[in-house]
Amino acid sequence: MDFFNYVSIALSFVYTAAVLRLLGGISSATNKQNRYIVHIIFLGVIIISIIISFWGTWALTDVDWKLYKFILALMDGALYYFIATVLIPENPNEIVSWRDYYYKNKNKFFYGMLVFLVYIQVHSAVLINQELLHPARFGNLLAFIPIILGIRSKSHKVHLGIAIYYIVFVTLMVFTIASEPGWVDNL
Repeated sequence: MDFFNYVSIALSFVYTAAVLRLLGGISSATNKQNRYIVHIIFLGVIIISIIISFWGTWALTDVDWKLYKFILALMDGALYYFIATVLIPENPNEIVSWRDYYYKNKNKFFYGMLVFLVYIQVHSAVLINQELLHPARFGNLLAFIPIILGIRSKSHKVHLGIAIYYIVFVTLMVFTIASEPGWVDNL
C-alpha cells in the first residue's frame, strides 16, 4: 500500500464523520411538523459536496506528502464536519422549529462556508499546484456573493434562492466537471 492509500483512509474517516452527523439528523430535520425547506436543501448540498470532495481526492495521488500537506488535506473533512455540526446539533430531536434553528445558526453556517472557500484557495495552490490566476479560482470568487447575502439577510426568499443556487451548482458539478475521479486535476 502506498502513502496515498493511507492518506485516503484518514480522509475517509473525517468525511464519514461529517456525513454521519448529517444523516443522523435527517429524520428529525424532515419531520413534517417542524421542517424547513432551506435547511433541508442545505443538508443535501453539503452531503453531495462531501461526496464530490472525496471523489476529488484522487487528484492527490501524486502529491509529495509532508506533514503540513497531510494536515491541510484533512482540513477539508474537518471543515465539512464543522458545517455538519452547525446544520445538525448533537440532539436534533430536541429542535422544535428547524426554521428558527436555521436562522439562529445561519451566520455560523455561512462563516464556515466562507472559511471553506478560503481553504479551497490554499488547498488548490499547495496540494495540486493550481496557478493563482487559474480560471477555477474566479469561479470560487463568485461563491462569495451568496455567502455574503446569507450572512446579511434574514429573508426566507433570499435564503431559499441561495439554497437553490447551491443545489443547482452541486448538481451541475456532479454531471459535468466532478464526474471523473480526481476531477480537481482537470480544472
